[in-house]
Amino acid sequence: MSAKRNLLYSTNTLALAIVLFVILVIINGLSKKAFKRLDLTESKRYTISKSTKKLLGQLDDIVRVEAYFSEAPDQVKLIKDEVKDMLDEYDAFASGNLQIEFINPTEDDDLKQKLRMKGIPEIQVQVREKDKIEVRNAYMGLAVVYGDKQEVIPVIQKTTTLEYDLTSAILKTTRKEAKTVGFLEGHDEVDIYGQGFENLKRELDKQYTIRKIDVSQGSPIESDVSTLIVAGPQSPLQANEKYEIDQFLMNGGKIVFLVDAVKMAPGSIQASPLSTGLTDLLSHYGIQLGNNLVQDISHDNLTYSQGGFMTITRPYPFFIKVLKSYQYSTGSTSEGFPADSVATSGLDSLVLPWSTSLSVVAKEGVSTTIMAKTSNQAWTAQAPYNLDPTRMFTPPSSVKNSYPVAVLLAGEFTSFYAGKEIPSASNGDGEEDTENKNEDRKTVEKSPPTQIVVVGTSQFLRQPRVDGLTFFQNSIDYITLGSSLIGIRSKQISDRSFKTDPSTFARLAIKVLCIGAIPLLVALFGLFRFFSRMRAKRMVETYGRV
Repeated sequence: MSAKRNLLYSTNTLALAIVLFVILVIINGLSKKAFKRLDLTESKRYTISKSTKKLLGQLDDIVRVEAYFSEAPDQVKLIKDEVKDMLDEYDAFASGNLQIEFINPTEDDDLKQKLRMKGIPEIQVQVREKDKIEVRNAYMGLAVVYGDKQEVIPVIQKTTTLEYDLTSAILKTTRKEAKTVGFLEGHDEVDIYGQGFENLKRELDKQYTIRKIDVSQGSPIESDVSTLIVAGPQSPLQANEKYEIDQFLMNGGKIVFLVDAVKMAPGSIQASPLSTGLTDLLSHYGIQLGNNLVQDISHDNLTYSQGGFMTITRPYPFFIKVLKSYQYSTGSTSEGFPADSVATSGLDSLVLPWSTSLSVVAKEGVSTTIMAKTSNQAWTAQAPYNLDPTRMFTPPSSVKNSYPVAVLLAGEFTSFYAGKEIPSASNGDGEEDTENKNEDRKTVEKSPPTQIVVVGTSQFLRQPRVDGLTFFQNSIDYITLGSSLIGIRSKQISDRSFKTDPSTFARLAIKVLCIGAIPLLVALFGLFRFFSRMRAKRMVETYGRV
């Protein structure tokens, strides 16, 4: 009877093991297509975004990802493992249209030469082994190949921006042609090719063909330009120039207007009122520019030199700081980036120096989305402006409001020049150029559905910060490409480091705790087990075995 029971038990155990094995095989197979990853980071750093998943799901042909990594040292392996994890997740959502290959080019001289031609360099990394620091050569790059098009990420030294870089590369290679973004010139606007804007130019080059646009001679803006950037003109636009901008919009073009209320003197904080000639144009489209500068209790600091020897940092209400959520002493809250603004809803903060307020003018067929607004404790200053950071800034006891400072307009716009004579270009002497009459042109009086972004300052580009550049790129991406890349770029990596002063007792206590906590817990557990066994032994000796 006992042998029969043992046989039955063994048979059941074997059957259960086989069933469990089959279940595990099925789960493993399904997990490649449907899986969940527990990501406890605030910004979901290790989870690819919905935008990336959507792009991968729309791939209709094979995209190859060639990852070039050396076998060692440890820091290269760490990056390689993180890249592999992310590529595995990409592969799971690509429906078989992503081919991934990891290649070690260290011993292949021909491949090294090809990689140099591609733009993937061999870099030097420091390695610590046996208390010595050595320098070794290594590869940490990646190429995305689609047909005869290719984009490279030359060096991956950190993975915080990897999803954006990788998705950008896939988007650019699989798109039939790159969109063209034009920057208006001729009025001292932001020069995208100028000094100080190299990082911005490099980021925009990842997705767009960049071109300068000059409309001073009355030439229409080229039809292949998708989006026009009017970035802070410092002198008035003439009527014929505004006409070309208007007609670009009427033909379906998208426009980003960064319009300053004041002209800053170079190298100083002295300002004078600025007329750009755009007020009437924008008012016609649906935005009234304020004749003011906004100040806010939510603001950033201004750092400046005094006497050429000392650097001073002061709170500066003219540097308004838009926050995702404003918290007030009354316990109430308000949003700085409304949830319905796709281009800004992922931002945590945005500093806009010397911004004017914006007011919405209702227009039939045009919808308005507030992209950024001040706290409800903001106020305005009128000309003449006193921008001196050393003066006392006292908020008024009343007349404090929330002001829009960035707005998106979308819909079908009517031409500012509908029913008007087409303005002619100047011949350079301030007189009408009679040789370049627009007799053969006809004004387009209504646009197809299109979009306009208006921001009350360009100074966030002239004094670049990460949040400002992200906001600017998001604005361009949204009206040019849709929301494909916005959710990725807006991911924020929060600083979780200790804020303790290195010289304080607290730092020493934290270090001791980090080093000694685990050994101490092990020792305490060992003592607990020892005394538990001693107690059990005494009970057996006293009462006998039960």
